[in-house]
Amino acid sequence: MKDKSLRVKAAFLQQKSDIADVDERCIETEVFDSFNKLAPMQQEWDDFVELVSSDIFMTYDWCRVWWKYYGKNRDLRIFVFRSNSEIVGIIPMFFEKLWLGPILIRAAKIVGSDFTLAQFSLPIHSMHVKRVIQKLFGLLSEGKWDILHIGPIAGLYKHYDDLKIALEKSFGYSYIVASENKGVQTFFKLTDTWGEYLVKLDRKERSKIRRHYRLAYKAIGDKTTPILANCATMDNFEKIFEDFLQMHQEHWQKLRKPGHFEDWHSAGEFHRELAEAQLRRNHLCLVRITLGDWYLGYKYGFIFGDNYFDFLDARSDCNELANVGLGRILYSEMIKKAIQEKAKWVDSMRGKYKHKLEMGGELFPTRSLYVISKKPTIIVRVKLFRLFAYLLNLSYYRIWYNRIAPKLPLKRKGLWKIWIRSNAFA
Repeated sequence: MKDKSLRVKAAFLQQKSDIADVDERCIETEVFDSFNKLAPMQQEWDDFVELVSSDIFMTYDWCRVWWKYYGKNRDLRIFVFRSNSEIVGIIPMFFEKLWLGPILIRAAKIVGSDFTLAQFSLPIHSMHVKRVIQKLFGLLSEGKWDILHIGPIAGLYKHYDDLKIALEKSFGYSYIVASENKGVQTFFKLTDTWGEYLVKLDRKERSKIRRHYRLAYKAIGDKTTPILANCATMDNFEKIFEDFLQMHQEHWQKLRKPGHFEDWHSAGEFHRELAEAQLRRNHLCLVRITLGDWYLGYKYGFIFGDNYFDFLDARSDCNELANVGLGRILYSEMIKKAIQEKAKWVDSMRGKYKHKLEMGGELFPTRSLYVISKKPTIIVRVKLFRLFAYLLNLSYYRIWYNRIAPKLPLKRKGLWKIWIRSNAFA
């Protein structure tokens, strides 16, 4: 993994040098409507995504599997931009019609931007942002759409301002370009060793972590047994994934919540196929954390480039471990594993959580960019649609789903598809 990362960085430096020699290269564009047609260039795709420090969510397999489960009644367009035969940008998009009440809009979105908890850095070479967006404008201006959503964009994306300026210059004559904050995202900046990471933390937090480890050893009555964090392999993947899924669901259902795999449509099938595909590419980190014969829990994440992506976890609910504080142990073992994999950051997804901040997490804003046609009728339709989306999010998700439904003796169902598909515009 480390050797590959070094090769990718060396390629980046060479490409940067080559680009500096020629300021005005022609950007060539290929447009695909199927991932199967792109299968021969999977390695090239993934290498480029890593080269420009984009995310696991923009890799070929993530986009391909996402489209398999969530692409129904949507129109796929994958734009691949090249300069001198080298990829300088990949923008996988889809187009769909969305109804809320009597209001219809034609929306363009990035593949993977709904139905899962992803956020991304758009994979465009930093020295080609302007020209790639100019090319994209030429291609999109031929189609019929009312609003383009680019987001949610990851908090560590370095070229957000460049992207926004490029959109304004390319689309600004006939479209409105708007930037909106979409909450926060938690990142952990890593050190070279776990000991160095502990020193960064508040003394009270260090004491709390050590106390939770002592309680775990006390619970099993054996201070000499090490805690192990082992990643799934091709030989044991099926069993470990099924155990992880079951433990995750049981934990949340005891709290009268559906859990991720019932909240989100086809989430179990999607993540099982996705995890196995990423395992074959050596990117999966599905970690089972044990203490002797005791299963403490699981961390489900991915390693890609310099980042460890912390997606979901599961923890044991057995009575003997009830007072141990497994959450901090699982996070500590995850950080140790990320350090072992030479990651520089842990991307711990969206949201603000007290325990993550106490353990060294830092908050960065997630943002979205919207491009809206300036035609008066479209402006009115988009504004009405976004108002309806806001009211749906408020009444259905924030009030009903999060506050009222958990108190009722009813079996919870998954999130409404129309809420998932329209929430980006709320």
